[in-house]
Amino acid sequence: MAACFKSAYERGKLSRARLSVLREASGVMPTQCRQCDDGPCANVCPTGALRFNDNCIELHEEICIGCKMCTIACPYGAISSSAELMPSVNYAVEPKYYLEVESQSGAKNIAVKCDMCFGRENGPACVDVCPTSALIMVDPEEGKHKLGKRIDYDAANKFATKILNGQGA
Repeated sequence: MAACFKSAYERGKLSRARLSVLREASGVMPTQCRQCDDGPCANVCPTGALRFNDNCIELHEEICIGCKMCTIACPYGAISSSAELMPSVNYAVEPKYYLEVESQSGAKNIAVKCDMCFGRENGPACVDVCPTSALIMVDPEEGKHKLGKRIDYDAANKFATKILNGQGA
């Protein structure tokens, strides 16, 4: 998740990880945006901050009002919200404020979701640094990942259901 944080920072986005990991006794599973064709998050966004463009749900942080409608609408739990750090506070000197940012007057709450590291030359940072190569890029048209194997979506869904139900892999 550090690679995600760093990539967001380098691209001028809110410096928050866009990938989270669900940890259960039976295993771990990444929770990230699935870039839905008809994204429920984009459909409920009142400002158009979330919109489908070029096979990706884009988030325009500058027009997000932090209403959290997208967080509620996302069927995958892949959108969170985070308060933007106030530039007037030096968090290195005053770390106690870091935990209080969301409740501070003037802090702007915005949506946080995977943007597939849009604009990054090598694609998503998480795919580059995943030590087990568990994260892969899939061609949405063909259902094939970079190694050319066909994704078995039924098997993947069964696996995810087992993890979520605590049955192990």
